[in-house]
Amino acid sequence: MKKLCGVNPPVITIFDEKCKIDIEASKRQADFLISKGVDGLAYLGTSGEFSIMTVEEKKNFIKEMIDHVNGRVNVIVGVGDTCLENTMELLKYVEAAGADGVLLINPYFSVYSSEMVEAYFGYVASHTSLPIIIYNFPDLTGYCFNADVVSKLVKDNPNIVGIKDTINDFNHVLSMQKVKEVNPDFSVFSAYENQAMGLLVCGVDGFINATANFAPEFTVNTYQSAKRGDYNEAALWFKKMVNAMDIYGYSTPLFLACKQAMYYRVLNQDGHERLPALSLDAEAKANVYNKMRELKLL
Repeated sequence: MKKLCGVNPPVITIFDEKCKIDIEASKRQADFLISKGVDGLAYLGTSGEFSIMTVEEKKNFIKEMIDHVNGRVNVIVGVGDTCLENTMELLKYVEAAGADGVLLINPYFSVYSSEMVEAYFGYVASHTSLPIIIYNFPDLTGYCFNADVVSKLVKDNPNIVGIKDTINDFNHVLSMQKVKEVNPDFSVFSAYENQAMGLLVCGVDGFINATANFAPEFTVNTYQSAKRGDYNEAALWFKKMVNAMDIYGYSTPLFLACKQAMYYRVLNQDGHERLPALSLDAEAKANVYNKMRELKLL
């Protein structure tokens, strides 16, 4: 089983003027990210707006993207849903389509006990041979994985191979390194750019961070410099990563501003949004544009 690590942008989903997934624009985006040296593409996460798509849409989209990527980098697919049947349907499909791994968030809205979450992940893991990355996002799900729960899941399910720890608590992300006592190849991914430098020094394995959609070279160069032991070079790129986080402040949810930044840099055109999301207003678009100019990305 291949180790999933490195820089894997949580790829945004591009919609056309009819609010359908824009496959051709998505292919252009994938080519751009691959050209900047990312290790993988993580589709259908929070920034990919998985929660506003049907299972059939997801299946068609992912098949197109797996075929287009054609093994150039890893393709990781978010299969989480509030309905287990939907998760299993998508999981089986992407496994057959050639995905390299899946990102699995716990069922949300209702907050379940650790025993229930463990049973859920155990069931899903036992029905696939794909590597599974746990997606921990307590601000949106109401449940927070701790290292003990993750260690138990990894011990019982060898194909649970990593965690994306989306939590603004450096020590919590760092605590996930303890899981490597169970599986030394377990991968810990961070989502917040301002944690990157310290976590890399401590041996964290990669990033699934939203600014990598529009500034992938910032994260790629931070990661690669640190991995070869050049922490002075890594620190220079890390400062750029943190500066790029300002984009997050221009929209709610934050991924809409990341989408706008990508529209400017990659598509050279405005995009369209699917309800409940709305396009940014003129002021927010100007803020994104000016920040991109400041970052020397335009």
